Amino acid sequence: MRAAILVHGGAGQNCRAGERLERYRRGLVAAVHAGMAELVAGSGPLAAVEAAVRSMEADGAFNAGRGSSLDLQGQISCDAAVMRGADLAAGACGAVRGVLHPVTLARAVLERTDHVLLVAEGAERLARALGLEPLAAEPPAEQRARWEQLRAARQARPARPSARLRALLATGAEDDLPPPAPAAGEPGRAPTGAADTVGAVAIDAGGRLAAAVSTGGLWLKLPGRVGDSAIIGAGLLADDEAGAASATGIGEAILKISLARAVIEAMRAGASAQAACAAAVAGAARRFGAGTAGVIAIDRAGRPGAATNTPFMGRAWLAAGMDTPWVGLEASQPQPPAFR
Repeated sequence: MRAAILVHGGAGQNCRAGERLERYRRGLVAAVHAGMAELVAGSGPLAAVEAAVRSMEADGAFNAGRGSSLDLQGQISCDAAVMRGADLAAGACGAVRGVLHPVTLARAVLERTDHVLLVAEGAERLARALGLEPLAAEPPAEQRARWEQLRAARQARPARPSARLRALLATGAEDDLPPPAPAAGEPGRAPTGAADTVGAVAIDAGGRLAAAVSTGGLWLKLPGRVGDSAIIGAGLLADDEAGAASATGIGEAILKISLARAVIEAMRAGASAQAACAAAVAGAARRFGAGTAGVIAIDRAGRPGAATNTPFMGRAWLAAGMDTPWVGLEASQPQPPAFR
């Protein structure tokens, strides 16, 4: 078995050009190199996927960590998870503020607690106790400008009936209400914008697998919202008996069909990683429409797979013996032979 790592930088629309697109591409390359360094060092696949995702969280070009989208109140809150396929050990965090590397916090939940998922204040308290690197209190100027743009667009749309939601929130404050439901593909609902989620799957020379995922979630989401990325079986899953998968897209859709589990069970039944990814993404499109989801995977034979029903999903693949990573950006770009 040859060690390998596959990463994604989010499924959605390509709204980048020039230097912004090149920065995104460089970030994917840096991520697979960071993960491969851990595999070469013998640190294992869990360390590899954590290192790859940390690289993207720190970059700022992805919707994770430093580059995360802003919620309705203009704040960053993140979800992340990791899973080890050898023993099904998993850790996750949700609705976390002030942590630069939520993926490392998720690994701490796995290794330092008796739990799988910690959220909000409880997760943040663990991050402080462990001295994890904080996230800057003020989001980057580019993120703030986009938030202002989306807020203005939201306020320009006619409000939908919200009496029940007002009662549930018990505030009556307009700023506490979610935006009216956008049309398909409109920013704030479909995975548009700079990027959507980041993730990684890896296999080592011994055939051991791991998966990781991290996200800033949807633009203008309600504070406290947790998407698929923190949920084992939806946003990710790893099992040495089948494979590893990491999803991206609209969390509410991915949660409803347990997308990562669908990929894993298809591989368990004998499908290749590519066939399993393609089938799961096609299923998501059939149930919820195009522009909803993407997923990457590595099966237990070490074969990679990636599919999306969006126009764009950055992905990079690096295996032992390769001089340079393979990088794909547009969904229409042909996959290399290793994926077939």
